[in-house]
Amino acid sequence: MTKHYRAGQFVKVKVTNVRPYGAFVKTMDGVEGLIHISEVMDNFVQNIHHYLSKGQIVKCKILAVNDRDGKLNLTLKENEYFKQKCKKKAEKSILDTIEQTEKYGFDSLRQRMPIWIKEAKEQMYDR
Repeated sequence: MTKHYRAGQFVKVKVTNVRPYGAFVKTMDGVEGLIHISEVMDNFVQNIHHYLSKGQIVKCKILAVNDRDGKLNLTLKENEYFKQKCKKKAEKSILDTIEQTEKYGFDSLRQRMPIWIKEAKEQMYDR
């Protein structure tokens, strides 16, 4: 069943299970494989669930085909679309955090600024 798969080939797979150490996947013709957490992104991945979820379909590069059981060792590091999608998702979450801070932080700054200016002026004249 895995004779037509070889290292270096790209293949679409469906994520069947996500564990802390990697994602189990199947090709469209039922061949099983693993994307180890170290093969998800070039940078450190603290939580693989931020990148992959059960049922997701991704395009991977085959690193090796296990001769013993026929399972595939896969990587997402060379999938530019996946990397860009994850980068945009991370940027969006950072922007969401900043926007929340602005909504709650600047009202109090606006209210406190006149008080701080008044206190600073009083301290200047007290010297």
